[in-house]
Amino acid sequence: MHDDYDEFTESVPYIKLVDCRHTVQMTLCNYVPPSKARIARVNDDFYYVYSTSELRPYSKGETGTKSDHRRSIHRAFNAIKQLINCNYDEPSHVRFLTLTYAENMRNNKRIRNDWTVFSRNMRKRYGPHEYLYVKEQQGRGAWHLHCVLFFGSPAPWMDNDEVRAIWGHGFVNIQGFTDDINNLGNYLCAYLTDDMEQGKKGGRLLNYESGVRLYNCSRGIKRPVERSISFEAYTDMISSGDMLALSSRDSELVTPSGKHVHCRYELYRMD
Repeated sequence: MHDDYDEFTESVPYIKLVDCRHTVQMTLCNYVPPSKARIARVNDDFYYVYSTSELRPYSKGETGTKSDHRRSIHRAFNAIKQLINCNYDEPSHVRFLTLTYAENMRNNKRIRNDWTVFSRNMRKRYGPHEYLYVKEQQGRGAWHLHCVLFFGSPAPWMDNDEVRAIWGHGFVNIQGFTDDINNLGNYLCAYLTDDMEQGKKGGRLLNYESGVRLYNCSRGIKRPVERSISFEAYTDMISSGDMLALSSRDSELVTPSGKHVHCRYELYRMD
């Protein structure tokens, strides 16, 4: 979308910064979003619309379109990328585990209890750590888990047979990382979403079930910090030499009132 004239080189009405420790996401927009929320949750069944003073029911049991589902999954994975990048000091401090069920286990509610037992025993064996896990369904309908364990120092060696015995439900795969990975959050989310066998980028996204919480994490997990910044602060930051540009993309959005909005999404690595 970049034309000869770039409106974001002179001034930007709204810039949001998301600090994920190792990465920084910038959203530049030629429109200042409302400072007040348009809706508010009332309870599990209803929400309140400020503009019309209406109580409206939540839509439940509706799957929506395939594109709606993909957008929802993309938002969840963006949050997962941010959480991963917030919670490690070096890639070598991280272990990535895949846990499967030998049986065709389709009960989503069982996962939390199985994970709680596994996590407690892993901490007893390998020491304190934080975690994030993602739930995925295989084609046959069986659930399995992808888990990221964050240690405060180089992660301990984990014997596959020992971890499989701690899990106790099926196959286990363990992966470690070296310190030359540029963006660990992107690296892991690409693994979780791309169909490597078919060579399809994002090919596994529809394995993640609509209407189910996609991921959970430990209480001590660090969260990204969001804030609005001025155009002057933005230009100072990107010209400081401390940030490496990783990616940039533009998009056009249409607000509920029909206004066309130009946004740019930039990702930087903090050096």
